[in-house]
Amino acid sequence: MKSMIPALVIGLACLSASVSSARADAARGKEIYTKVGCYQCHGYDGQGGNTGPRLAPEPMELDALKTFIRNASATAMPPYSANLVSDGDVADIHAYLASVRKPPAGKDIPLLNNP
Repeated sequence: MKSMIPALVIGLACLSASVSSARADAARGKEIYTKVGCYQCHGYDGQGGNTGPRLAPEPMELDALKTFIRNASATAMPPYSANLVSDGDVADIHAYLASVRKPPAGKDIPLLNNP
């Protein structure tokens, strides 16, 4: 029985993470992303900019994003407390970043392939 407990804990943690991700709202996340100013450094679609790295279309894991947002003081990014951006807001922002579609490859853009 004791050997089953770690597996059960891990399984519940994975289930909890997937349930919270399933409830996240990408449209609301886009609104929050814009409202709190993420776009100013990371671009409107999380593509990155002069001062902020690319965040989308394949964002870091939700927990890593939350930790970074809360503890970003060692970087140029200001930390965002839970009072300013709640954990639910971070989940919604993460859902938005995950919803951004990958751009087409250069070879698939006709204008770039004209002689």
